[in-house]
Amino acid sequence: MSGQMEDAQTPAPQATANPLFIDTGAFHARMDQDDAHHDRATTVFDAIQNGTLPYRPLYTTGFVLAELVTLGLVRANSALAGTALRRVRASPSVTVLHPDEPGFAVACEEFYRYDDQNISLVDHATGVLADECDVEHIFTFDPDDFRTLGFTVVPDDTDDA
Repeated sequence: MSGQMEDAQTPAPQATANPLFIDTGAFHARMDQDDAHHDRATTVFDAIQNGTLPYRPLYTTGFVLAELVTLGLVRANSALAGTALRRVRASPSVTVLHPDEPGFAVACEEFYRYDDQNISLVDHATGVLADECDVEHIFTFDPDDFRTLGFTVVPDDTDDA
């Protein structure tokens, strides 16, 4: 009888969390209601926040934030750009990483190596940092660049939204 009680009280196993890098387009789409990917980005971010999608820890880069602010200034306004920057930097869930000098050198070498692909240096730096953190999933709306670099793209490759 006590064995049955223990089985009834054992919680169901939780899905294993996967670390996730978040790219510029995902942040921008979430914060700009006029972005074509706004609804998908909102769905994915909400599912991550409520635990429906088990992505943890969450990472981005200082380069992504610089690109996000520039994109916000070009497509929206300085208020949206500033709000986006403040929210990501203040988020207790997102760790902002910066490549060290050797990591930046590797990102530059990757940029030269893939010179026929038109992949940004920001995306190469993200790829280098993701590799250093053993991250296989990138939340992005530029799927081809990250697939070329060998990553699984959220949500396109995972049907998460």
